[in-house]
Amino acid sequence: MLAALWPANAILSAILVRNRQLDRLLVWLAAAVAYVGADIITGSSVVVSLLLAVANLSGVMVAVVLLRRLPNEDKSLLRPLSIRYLCVIGFFSSATSGAIGAVASVLFFGSEPVMGFLFWASAEFANFVVILPFALTVSLRAHVLRDVIMMWRGAPSAWEKIKPYAPVLGVILSLLLVQFVGGPGAIVFPVPALLWCALVYPLQVTAFIIFLVSQSLIYVLEFNLVYNLPTNMDAYWAVVSTRLGIALLAIGPLTVASINAARTVLLSQLDHAAHHDFLTGLLSRRAFVNQGNELVVRLAAEQHNLCVVLIDIDHFKQINDNHGHAAGDIVLAEVADILRRHVQEHDLIGRLGGEEFALLLPYVSLQEAEHIAQEIRNAVAGASISGIGNKADARFRITISAGIVCRKMTPFSNLDHLILEADRLMYEAKRAGRNRVLTS
Repeated sequence: MLAALWPANAILSAILVRNRQLDRLLVWLAAAVAYVGADIITGSSVVVSLLLAVANLSGVMVAVVLLRRLPNEDKSLLRPLSIRYLCVIGFFSSATSGAIGAVASVLFFGSEPVMGFLFWASAEFANFVVILPFALTVSLRAHVLRDVIMMWRGAPSAWEKIKPYAPVLGVILSLLLVQFVGGPGAIVFPVPALLWCALVYPLQVTAFIIFLVSQSLIYVLEFNLVYNLPTNMDAYWAVVSTRLGIALLAIGPLTVASINAARTVLLSQLDHAAHHDFLTGLLSRRAFVNQGNELVVRLAAEQHNLCVVLIDIDHFKQINDNHGHAAGDIVLAEVADILRRHVQEHDLIGRLGGEEFALLLPYVSLQEAEHIAQEIRNAVAGASISGIGNKADARFRITISAGIVCRKMTPFSNLDHLILEADRLMYEAKRAGRNRVLTS
């Protein structure tokens, strides 16, 4: 059973690829000791254990070297061809490991050379294909569990609570059919349910489900726990066929999950580009107004304060004229970074156009908003900006003017009116000498 369910090589490969700082001689020696110790515990001699450890570690080494040559998108399975690359790497890794493992099989277990190679290599290939995708993509961050809990709590009805888990129920049903119906076709029973999972769940969840299903199939098929299987097949060829069949079965759902993940990333990038300013990364005017109106409605229901801060860079046209438009772009990006450093996660920041920025600060008083604005003003005034091109050695400083309006939100509150009022105060600050904050 230990040989049939042997995830160590794939998991070790993923650990070394994801954590380059662990790729040290001491770690490889520790892995070798672990491999040798595991074989000795199961009754192998020291010589056999050493040769088997070399076979295992050689496959891991090939996998690590080849995986590190892939772009990060492929290592995270975020491109349609990522699974193909993974299969190719799994083939070379399992072939290397199988070649050395075949020597051990011939010398110490009396196996035929070809069968020894196929028996070892097929197990390695199957484990790499079904385990490595999960090991490369798994995340232990708390937000994964939090998202599942929020999805459950936010469901409006009992059916909506169960609906997200329907693909998993389909997988369980298909595995029951494998057990009770059996027959040569049993191996493909889970495919529709796995494809369903690939279309519904995130990549790492789908990879985990495929890992569990594949290991379950390897277990029940290799240990003859399925009814109505042919009895006249050679046992070794049957095991090799089972392992390769399960590996190839997993490739389809994994490819669909990878394509779906790539599509999700692309849609997220398009959404970000549509709602954010390309230069500063802040919300665009339209996105800022839309999200701001939603915030006003929510605060009106809660009867909480909202402070609107309008900020404008002083003498921005002169900056462009004297230092060039590239320097002006640097100024805009620098101011945006300063704004981000001085606000909370629930605050909204947007670039309304040109050199004008806006902040929406919920749940704060006028005094608190003024304090934040003054800190921003001081940070901007203290920033030293480098010139561009032949003026690279010439550094210059900038200032901002700001206007603040704070109101308790009601059903009649209007964001556009608040922005206009803050804008009026901001221009009063400019007329009063610039580099100052005015409030109302």
